[in-house]
Amino acid sequence: MAKSLPAIPGNTFPQLPLTVRHAAFEPASSLLSRLAARGGASSMQRFCGDIAFPIDPLFRGEGIAIEQLAQLAGCDAAALERVSVRHLGKGHFRLRDEFASLQSFQRLRVRVCPECVRAEAPSAAESWRVPRRLQWKFSSIRSCPEHGCMLVSLPPEKFSKDARDYSAQLRKHYGWILDQPMVPAELSLFEQYLTDRILKGRGDRWIDRLELNVVSRACEVLGLRIAQGPDASLTGHREADWRSFGGSGYDVLKDGPVALSDCLAAMAREEGVDGRFFGRLFGPWTTWLKSRSLGDEFEPLRDVVRRHVFDHFSVRRGVLVLGVPSEGKASSNAQEPFTLKGFAKRNSEDLVRRGLAKRQADGCIFPTGFVTQRMLEAYEREKKSFPACNGSGARVAVRRMVPTLKKRRVRSISPSAPSHRSYVSPQRRWGTSLQTDCCTVRMLRNSTV
Repeated sequence: MAKSLPAIPGNTFPQLPLTVRHAAFEPASSLLSRLAARGGASSMQRFCGDIAFPIDPLFRGEGIAIEQLAQLAGCDAAALERVSVRHLGKGHFRLRDEFASLQSFQRLRVRVCPECVRAEAPSAAESWRVPRRLQWKFSSIRSCPEHGCMLVSLPPEKFSKDARDYSAQLRKHYGWILDQPMVPAELSLFEQYLTDRILKGRGDRWIDRLELNVVSRACEVLGLRIAQGPDASLTGHREADWRSFGGSGYDVLKDGPVALSDCLAAMAREEGVDGRFFGRLFGPWTTWLKSRSLGDEFEPLRDVVRRHVFDHFSVRRGVLVLGVPSEGKASSNAQEPFTLKGFAKRNSEDLVRRGLAKRQADGCIFPTGFVTQRMLEAYEREKKSFPACNGSGARVAVRRMVPTLKKRRVRSISPSAPSHRSYVSPQRRWGTSLQTDCCTVRMLRNSTV
């Protein structure tokens, strides 16, 4: 079956006689779906089975499969790979040097602009004319700036193979899409920032050094706290509300960690709030940052909040603040300067680029004031677990499995032996063969996975 075909280096595909033009913002999955619809195939799955194309490697973002798709469409492989998402496994994704998760990335749910479909596809049979915008896959982008309206989510599909066939979904729900009312949406600087970053890349500001999934959700949750106070819930809000919250949070975070600290300080001066305890004061903001589902890429943001809490609240010694114990108010929680060592020292230039370290006049590099050793350890785990992919795919750390020897329960066969069961150790049962097994174990431990 087509879904089990691997992407084999060296395999080439001739350009199709009926093809479509690749748009600069269109990911590989959309281009493959439109090629299938343009060729008259009933589904993308059947189309790939007919020409023996590796569909699953393409949806995982493997560079070889993307290059073979470019051969089919007759387009630039580098431009196609630039806007294609790499699946790293366990709900983690990589777009060039950007990191995303299932909370920020819509992988199987199709969202479209009704006005774009109405303008570009005269009929359901010509759904292949509408390329999917890469930014429509990200949860925090909820409107179309070209037509000034909200996006709509197509009805969910039972099977994932049907949900990821973009053009077939447009053809199936074409009438439903045109019947959707146009919900006006004003231009959002927050969504414009995310769109530019997705299509063009990072900038040099502090907010650009945070991972994409951190920025998108942080702006929304901070905006929720600003708009609805410390008792606000993280659930039960409309898409238009989250869009408004994201704009409010972006107005703060775009100006850096000092602006964030000033915003948190202003919350303590609000009327009718209890400013003695930071957990109650920040409400949903603290609840979200304490969530165990957040990965190590959230540590730079957590550290800014920790430093603010340590400097402005009376916290007893040993109390955990977002995972780090407090040293007590008497010591003002000041952090002693330290030098970079080991992995952090070898990657000091990347730390400077991310704003986690600064280069002094003499050329030496030291951590920024709010950076802690725990934060550098989280940075090391992130770099080793999710390195940026470069065509051949990202390397994923694999745990080495070492076999263990267990005691085996046996029944004695001697006539004079008692009838009850007894345990015999592996050493007594296998004798010298155990030495060979131990050598095998040592070889496994020393081998490279």
